[in-house]
Amino acid sequence: MFVIKKDIFPQLTRPISQKLFGENKTWRGFVFVPIVNAVLLYWINFTFDLQLPQAFYIGFLLGFTYMLFELPNSWMKRRLGIQAGQQATSHQLLFAMIDKMDSAFGVTLLYFVIGFISLPHALLLFVICSATHIMISQLLVQFNIKKSF
Repeated sequence: MFVIKKDIFPQLTRPISQKLFGENKTWRGFVFVPIVNAVLLYWINFTFDLQLPQAFYIGFLLGFTYMLFELPNSWMKRRLGIQAGQQATSHQLLFAMIDKMDSAFGVTLLYFVIGFISLPHALLLFVICSATHIMISQLLVQFNIKKSF
């Protein structure tokens, strides 16, 4: 949200595909999120006993996966006529939950597929990530940093 509010990297604010995903899915997210995630995992590197270059690559892959798993939900909402940044008029809770869980699912799936966690731990990670995303979104709305949940 900081990058969006401060309009950092404005040259990357072009939509990936306005027709398919809407105007809010931009190249800035696909560049910024994986790189920042890679640098952070490289920097903290305490979660796994990884070689530092491996930590950077996994961090990048996790950030990219986070962004990638945002797209199907956006695509579906555009097909249903829900405009970018708008909420659904029907099934609001369902769409709100999908919005908060899509990336958590992708990241959890990646952790599981590359063998870092077992299925029970993957399910726990998914629940924790989804709950964290919901709480942070609520806080961002409450402090007027984000417009809607």
